[in-house]
Amino acid sequence: MPIRFCQGDIKRLLAHFNMKPEKGSNIYLGIGRDGIWRTCKFDYHKDKDPVATGTAKVIAASLKFNNVMEMKDYINKRL
Repeated sequence: MPIRFCQGDIKRLLAHFNMKPEKGSNIYLGIGRDGIWRTCKFDYHKDKDPVATGTAKVIAASLKFNNVMEMKDYINKRL
């Protein structure tokens, strides 16, 4: 069974890592509290909209998580 995220989860995670969108773009850039530079492409629409499982996998990789389960655990424990 795939691990599901809503867009609000991803937006909160990006804010947690101090990532802000590049001006006029949907590319988020920033240095997290752990000092790691991250970039992530994320097209936000609404908090409750689901994120496709393939998109969640790409977002997890770009945010330096090993897999989507690790990202889900991070969200559940820290946000």
